[in-house]
Amino acid sequence: MIRRFTYLIISFLLLGCQYVFAQATLREAQRQAELLNFNDAINLYEKAFDKRETLMAARGLADSYRQLHNYPFAESWYAKVVQMEGHEPMDLFYYAEALQNNSKYHESKQWYLKYKEEAGEEVLSNLEQLISACDSAGYRMQHPVNFVFKLDTSLNTLQSDWGAFPYKNGIVFTSDRIINQKASKKPILFFDANNTLKKDVSGWTGLPYLKLFYSERKGEKWDEPQVFSNTLNGSFHNGPASFSKDGKEVYFTRTREIKNSKAYTHDKRKQKDYTIRLEVYSSKLDEQTSNWSEPQPFAYNAPLDYSVSDACLSADSKYLYFASDMPGGEGMSDLYYCKRQSDGSWGKPVNLKGLNTAGTERFPSFDNENNLYFASTGFGGMGGLDIYRAGYLDENKWAKAQNIGYPVNTPQDDFNIVFAADGKSGYLSSNRDGGKGMDDIYQFTKKELMFKLEGTVVNKKTGVPLNNAIVTLYNKKTNTNIKAPTDAKGAFAFNLEENSEYTVTAEKTNFITSRKDSLSTIGYTESKTLHAKLSLGIDSIELYKGIRLDNIYYDFNKWNIRADAGPELDKLVQVMTDNPTMIIELSSHTDSRGADSYNLQLSQKRAEAAVNYIISKGIDTKRITAKGYGETKPVNNCGNGTNCSETEFQLNRRTEFAILRY
Repeated sequence: MIRRFTYLIISFLLLGCQYVFAQATLREAQRQAELLNFNDAINLYEKAFDKRETLMAARGLADSYRQLHNYPFAESWYAKVVQMEGHEPMDLFYYAEALQNNSKYHESKQWYLKYKEEAGEEVLSNLEQLISACDSAGYRMQHPVNFVFKLDTSLNTLQSDWGAFPYKNGIVFTSDRIINQKASKKPILFFDANNTLKKDVSGWTGLPYLKLFYSERKGEKWDEPQVFSNTLNGSFHNGPASFSKDGKEVYFTRTREIKNSKAYTHDKRKQKDYTIRLEVYSSKLDEQTSNWSEPQPFAYNAPLDYSVSDACLSADSKYLYFASDMPGGEGMSDLYYCKRQSDGSWGKPVNLKGLNTAGTERFPSFDNENNLYFASTGFGGMGGLDIYRAGYLDENKWAKAQNIGYPVNTPQDDFNIVFAADGKSGYLSSNRDGGKGMDDIYQFTKKELMFKLEGTVVNKKTGVPLNNAIVTLYNKKTNTNIKAPTDAKGAFAFNLEENSEYTVTAEKTNFITSRKDSLSTIGYTESKTLHAKLSLGIDSIELYKGIRLDNIYYDFNKWNIRADAGPELDKLVQVMTDNPTMIIELSSHTDSRGADSYNLQLSQKRAEAAVNYIISKGIDTKRITAKGYGETKPVNNCGNGTNCSETEFQLNRRTEFAILRY
């Protein structure tokens, strides 16, 4: 009795310690999130959730991934949050938003409607626009425009590279790529909003501050980018940049540390050393020395009150267009222009009414026909920032803005489009799926395509066509992908490029992603339609249910991975790559012959060997665990002392994986 009582006390104390640890970890996670250190917050929230599966920890993970624009993981965690007791209407909204950013427009619409029901009178004003956008986005994906994109891996990095602008024989762009290897890598791009500034890295990203770089194209590759100008690159964020038509004048965005804030404001709440607002600066080229002059601030900068950014000149340099959240605008950020006066100064800002919305408008630019392009969240597009075009009418009057279409626009942020002189090619910045880094520079051309892919997606077990599955076509030649939803008959279609190889995948919520490799148009000289049929892996994802891996064999009394087992484990590696939120347990099982304890040890070593192989292929160790069950989980009645055939014993000698979290 005393022994049992002592055991209960110890158990109670251990549970109490775990609770205290979970609470302390959760508080630290929240503190890191408040400091905008979302990468650190995620690690802490995960530890807290593993100890106690609370709504606060799950929401913290979901919110942190949303802030980092990691939409697959945001979707995964919000899916848990909305099923937990005590969730709030905005949790449903953010879940719908994550689904939208993952191209799951049909599901997104359903969750926006559920949010509307729960939010009641407090529903967001732009909800109907978002719901309508889910319908129009699906249509745009099924009717893509003829733009061909290329992602050049020699130009982009794992960090943020964006804002390319043609200059001389190359491009100038902005990047927070790691030059000093002491800088740590933490994802996502945002301007600094921390009043404890570091000199070497941004407090939000943990990466170097954005700088302007220059690179020239040599054949099929780009030269190694070099810092564009030490004069233009200040100590904090710099870029993007835009040049006059003759290349002698540049306007660019910058942040800086404000040490003399008292000179800007009498508001003591603002009198501190920090950099938070964006400003526009300009510089002129000295043709004799080929140096840029000391950057001069734009007349309408107000860094303690509002941001001014993304400036670009009209072709004749008489007008300067820019974005700002200055008072009096229509939304979170509006487009403005100033007219150059006879003395070279800029007149007062004029709001481009008719093009601005309650959302965000940024990154104005022009093509060679004087059409205005800009990025916006306010018109109900594909999701995130979308590119719009407004035709020039007369004296800064513009036609109604039109969405350029898919795949120029995607469910993620697409912005900063700049056309070359030919009007048919140029550069686009995007954080779309399939990129190399957080933001990437894409080259594009308008092109007529002559090949087509048609296919269907069906349930592998039943053969029934699956509607609203998201099919992704990846071009191995250009390192880009496009997506399309399946229709009511499970059908999809894509335009293809000539002399290209493709991979096509299909995904749907609660199904394991399916893949088909080696589709090709190489060698075809005439128009052709290719066909593909994809079968999603299982009816639905069932947690903790073993899924057998075939052809995983071990030599007698050994646990090393044989050569013939490699291809089968590679398939699991691909499944985990295609399903990045999946966390699994890989288990090894033996038959009942031999000592129980020995079988348990042998199966554990075999499971660990398989897991180590998978980790060696690049799968994060946090996503997979090894477990040997020995002979404790037979799939038939062949236990100790039974007289079974070799075939029956073989059924129990198996390797499985079970999905623990998705």
